[in-house]
Amino acid sequence: MNRQEFLASGKLDFTVSKVELHTYDVVHNDDYNVTPFFATVNDTTGEALGPVRSAYTVKQNSELLDVVLNKIGEGKYDLNESKCGVFNHGRKVYFFIKTTHQSDWGQEKADTYVYALSSHDGSQKLVFGVCNQIHSCANMFGTLMNDKDKNHIIKHTKSISDIEGSNTLDEMIKNNITGIANLMKTMQRHSIDISLQGELVSSVMDLVANSKNKRKTAIYHERRGLVEECVLTEFNEKGDTYYGLFNGITNYLTHHAGSEDSVMDNIAGNSSDISKNAVQLIIKHMKENQCLN
Repeated sequence: MNRQEFLASGKLDFTVSKVELHTYDVVHNDDYNVTPFFATVNDTTGEALGPVRSAYTVKQNSELLDVVLNKIGEGKYDLNESKCGVFNHGRKVYFFIKTTHQSDWGQEKADTYVYALSSHDGSQKLVFGVCNQIHSCANMFGTLMNDKDKNHIIKHTKSISDIEGSNTLDEMIKNNITGIANLMKTMQRHSIDISLQGELVSSVMDLVANSKNKRKTAIYHERRGLVEECVLTEFNEKGDTYYGLFNGITNYLTHHAGSEDSVMDNIAGNSSDISKNAVQLIIKHMKENQCLN
């Protein structure tokens, strides 16, 4: 699959223009009163995507993809195993690129994907994250990469020529997947109370369906039943550990959350927020029980 085919597969084969905004004078039927403001427009549909400042620089989807792939490095990705797409009517875009990096999580291996988020309405800088997908059950966990020097956060006021000369993601990918792998191995070494009523297990599942709510709807019971089933399945397969609990919640979010686009939801949507909060709860419990420094 070439780059143009890849963009078309995710409905990113459109261009964007920045146009001046005008006011309309209903008295004189004059719609040519120019303002100092601008908006971005989808050239294919004609839909306005959002107001932007004069310094805003349009970056076409093809240019964004070139930046992402160049930063990963030639020969270090597979577009046939990758995905891209839009959300919020094309105002935001994502790229989900499978890399040649593999991560050793102790009990199993995980494929590594680099994802990139950007926008055409000025609301999102181009940022990069790393997502791991484990081999045994395809559960996904994604997080924005730690980029303390902000070398790879790209504003829409930069020109593409400036971006193309910046450094690659290779070192940052390796550092981030090593950190995640070490955390997973530590989770695997420590057993927990796997009772569904246990404080930690129940708190993690509450992120999906909150058992503390006084009013419990049919949707609550459906979600709670599904997440309990996922957690019990992963405890049985992965062990009665923090790692089993972590996989229980990611199993639900990857396979049962009901999102139209599970990849987008796991890297930038509600499932992403839930999985990160679950990891925070698990890490907090590990530290309180001297399982993690």
